[in-house]
Amino acid sequence: MAGCQGEDKQSGSQAPARTEGPSCAHVFSTQGKEAIKRMADIPASSSATFLGRPQEAAERLVAQYDAGTPEKSRAVDFCDVHKEAAGLDSAQVSFSLAEDVPERGRSASVFKEYRMAKAALVGTKVGVLYFECTSKQLAAGKGGTVLVRGEVRSRYETSAPDSTARQDALRVIYESSFSFSKLLGCKSNADLPETFTMPPELAK
Repeated sequence: MAGCQGEDKQSGSQAPARTEGPSCAHVFSTQGKEAIKRMADIPASSSATFLGRPQEAAERLVAQYDAGTPEKSRAVDFCDVHKEAAGLDSAQVSFSLAEDVPERGRSASVFKEYRMAKAALVGTKVGVLYFECTSKQLAAGKGGTVLVRGEVRSRYETSAPDSTARQDALRVIYESSFSFSKLLGCKSNADLPETFTMPPELAK
C-alpha cells in the first residue's frame, strides 16, 4: 500500500494526486466523521472525501524508528479530509516520533490539557495526543518502545462552540491514534481506551 507523503503537504500540492489505494474513511466512527467535518467547517449537507493510506503511514513511521534518528523524524500523513473531492485538504491527521512528552502546564494558551494517554493537548483547530507504543514490529522485528505524537489540524475555523470544537478534535485524534496503534501492533493498544469518552481537563 502506498502512502500519503508529508512532502506533498509541505509543497502545497493538492489531494487529487493521491487517489490510489484504499481511503482512511474506515478509521472513523460515524461520530468521528461528524466531528472532523465540524472541525473543518464542512456543512452537514456537504460530503467529505477521506484520502490516506493508514497501513503505509505505520510502515513509514516504523522505518523512521528503525533508522535510529527520532530527532529527525518527519510527520507522516495518515488522513486528509476534503470538502467534496477537490482543492486543498480541509483537515489533516498526521503522526510522528517524539522524544519527550510536553511538560504539564507549559502548553500554549490556545490548548487545554486532558487526561488521556501520555498527554492530550486540544484547541479549537488542533488536537495533539502523545502515546507510548511497545511493539514487536519495531527494530526490524526485535521489538522496541516508541513515543508517538498524533495531530489533527483544521485549515479553517469551526463555527461550533469552543467546548464542542475541543471535544471534536480530541475524538478525531483519539480514533486516529487507536487505529494507528493497532497498525503498529502496540501492546494493549498503547493503553488507549477502547471507546471514546471526553476525559477530565487537567488544571494548569
